[in-house]
Amino acid sequence: MLEPDELTLKIARHLEIDFQYVKRFESWDSAGIAQARAAGRAAGRLLGRKVLTVQSEPDEEGRVNVVVVVREVDGEDRQRMEERSRLILEHLWQDPPD
Repeated sequence: MLEPDELTLKIARHLEIDFQYVKRFESWDSAGIAQARAAGRAAGRLLGRKVLTVQSEPDEEGRVNVVVVVREVDGEDRQRMEERSRLILEHLWQDPPD
């Protein structure tokens, strides 16, 4: 089995932490878009997770978003994300942005 490339590992880290990876591309960058989507699927296989990869329609600036998301989250991961969200909100309430 081949070692995962740098982009696959980067996306896998995002999926482990936030269950999602989002990157903007110029709409004409079909190679970059395809590479990100393929790396997202590879990251899902690496983590043993079912993932969905999608791209948005081009915006007014001619850019698209490529999104890789984990489709199914188990109870332990869901609890971890709820705790992480709670801590982030507590931090924001204690030190609100300007």
